[in-house]
Amino acid sequence: MMGSYWRDAMQEVAVVIDETMSEPVTVTPVDWAAAKPNFPAVMQPEKAVTVTAVFTSPAHTLDMTPKGKGQSFQAGQHVTTDKPSFGFRNGVLPFEAHQKMQITLCRTGEIFEVTNVLPDAVSRIVCEVVRLGRRSGARDNA
Repeated sequence: MMGSYWRDAMQEVAVVIDETMSEPVTVTPVDWAAAKPNFPAVMQPEKAVTVTAVFTSPAHTLDMTPKGKGQSFQAGQHVTTDKPSFGFRNGVLPFEAHQKMQITLCRTGEIFEVTNVLPDAVSRIVCEVVRLGRRSGARDNA
């Protein structure tokens, strides 16, 4: 009984998160039946949907210090980059989230490819992504 109440409450929290932080995105699934090893994914633009998702891109520091044998130690070789991701409320996508599907951020026209899908088993799905670029003619008002 308590578990069900908790899950219901977390679904309500997910709705509030979407209402305050989400923005429109277009999600294009992959045709896994046409997929071949070592070839680009076959997208299904006819099945693309526009839904809302929470886009985040926190800073991430990479340690570029050589670690191999015989390499000299050089302290402080760090690079800062970002780690973009999209968070979806469970059930908002009409298909299962998978690697290789593409997400277009409607606000900027940037296109991302999903590299990892992390469901939290409660109310949200997080898709870790890499930035592919912008579609031609996209706006520059990020």
